Amino acid sequence: MQNKNSLIIFAILIATIYFMLQVITIGSRDIPVTYWAPKEEGCIIEISIAKKFIKDFFAYFGYGDGKIDIQFLKDNSIILQQSVQAAFYQGKIVPVNNIVDKIIIVTHGNNFEIKEIAARKDYKNFLNLSKAVINILKGSKYIGNPNNIVDEQSKMRTILNYRYSSYFDEIYHARTAYELLKGLPPYDLVHPPLGKWLISIGMAIWGVNPFGWRFVNLIFGSIVIVLILILLTKLYKPSFWCGIAVTILLASDFLHNSLSRTANIDTFSLFFVILCSIFGMSYINNMRYMREKLDRTNMVYFLTFSAGGLAFACKWNALYPIMPILIISFGYKVYNIINDNNKSWIIKTVKQSVLSIIAFTIPYYLTYLPITIKYPYYNLPWAIISDFIMLQKHIWKYHSTLVATHPFSSEWYQWLLSTKPLWAYYDNSLPMNLRSTIAYLGNPVMWGLGLLAMVYLLVVAAKNPKNNLSLFIEIASYVSSIVPWIFISRIKFIYHYYLALPWLYIAVVMVIDNLNLKHSLKKKVAITLSVLGLIMLVIFYPAVSGLTVSAKYIELLRIMKSWIF
Repeated sequence: MQNKNSLIIFAILIATIYFMLQVITIGSRDIPVTYWAPKEEGCIIEISIAKKFIKDFFAYFGYGDGKIDIQFLKDNSIILQQSVQAAFYQGKIVPVNNIVDKIIIVTHGNNFEIKEIAARKDYKNFLNLSKAVINILKGSKYIGNPNNIVDEQSKMRTILNYRYSSYFDEIYHARTAYELLKGLPPYDLVHPPLGKWLISIGMAIWGVNPFGWRFVNLIFGSIVIVLILILLTKLYKPSFWCGIAVTILLASDFLHNSLSRTANIDTFSLFFVILCSIFGMSYINNMRYMREKLDRTNMVYFLTFSAGGLAFACKWNALYPIMPILIISFGYKVYNIINDNNKSWIIKTVKQSVLSIIAFTIPYYLTYLPITIKYPYYNLPWAIISDFIMLQKHIWKYHSTLVATHPFSSEWYQWLLSTKPLWAYYDNSLPMNLRSTIAYLGNPVMWGLGLLAMVYLLVVAAKNPKNNLSLFIEIASYVSSIVPWIFISRIKFIYHYYLALPWLYIAVVMVIDNLNLKHSLKKKVAITLSVLGLIMLVIFYPAVSGLTVSAKYIELLRIMKSWIF
């Protein structure tokens, strides 16, 4: 018990350090606040300036859908015209490289915010557009003063950097979280809403900015570093240094670092998957060894299914890795009913089945309830049921019929050694010799060791199946997180492998403890792997975090030809 308590304390310390190191760079709160928003189609706004050379033009958007056509003029002649699509709190750049004395913006759409525009004459120097003369040439319906788009010029110097701008799926998830927070119709309903509700908490605390919409993800991403250790202790009694190693291996994982720093719903899925597995293993262990009273054991059983429902409420694929735990837990429940020699065991089994489904479904359903009440498609009160069913059909139809392509999509076998990363972000406003980039990337060394560890554990479990239930659960949970993707035809990405990572790293430390080695040697192996994981994270950190470094350094990190970032 003392060893376990010490491990938990160390895990909390590691998670705290992880959080403190990440929180200072996840995003900024200092972004443009004021805006001008057209409320009719085809508004035209004119920005007149003294003749100046403009290298690049920037536009920073807020909430809403629409696009702008930008015309750059010299002596009333158009020298360049380009369309720019608005995206949720995202900066866009238009290369100009011409002398300009007038900029005309034509809006398309009547429900989006232009927060700020800016122009620079070279990589270091920006023009001061706050002195520009702005006129509305067409349109009388709009919100905000037109001069609002040039009143925060100092905030535009690094606006394309990830710290100030949304990127990748944040334009969907952070936007929907904003809508839930503001009581607006939610945009993204192709996934359940729990993850977006959680993201909205950060916005409620810190405001609508990159720091606000990423903060809660980082909290949950830090906590799972502790949860993976607790799960490990439920599977078996680890040695001290193997317990420390499993927390460091997850904390130093490339993909975990990238995802826990951004507003996505996969981090929350991971949290509840591990939580469900902890409750499930607690219940299974209680049933095997009768460690707890029956009423407490039953409570843990239903917590297993409720945590599973919360994982499912973040993303449906969270069901894959928890299926073995749920099935085995239910199996023990039925076995216990039958073993009581009760003639009504069939009725009791049906009753427990229904209660298990209810325990799983209620948390899932409650995440939808505020949406179905506020924005009923059908008439209330039946909308709280009919709309819920309709939204489930919508998710199923979307994912089962999705036909899409993406240059960085990948297949399940490419995840195993991270041979096809996902290039999620890069700052194209930097000079050629600098690079700020974020790739959803795995550590092929650690992931490869994890695969070897899985094979080793399978051999060990097969030799003595009666006494290795924990090993089978560990292996089955990993395998079930991947196998369904083999048969799914829709577009897939490396982050779908995220939920397999806890089982991968648990397998590594399980093997170390299982090997017939002296305690001192096991300690050295565990420490060596932990240090190796940390060293590789430090080396690859710029590629997975957006840290601005030299372009040559990023090029050196592309150790596989298939790595593009």
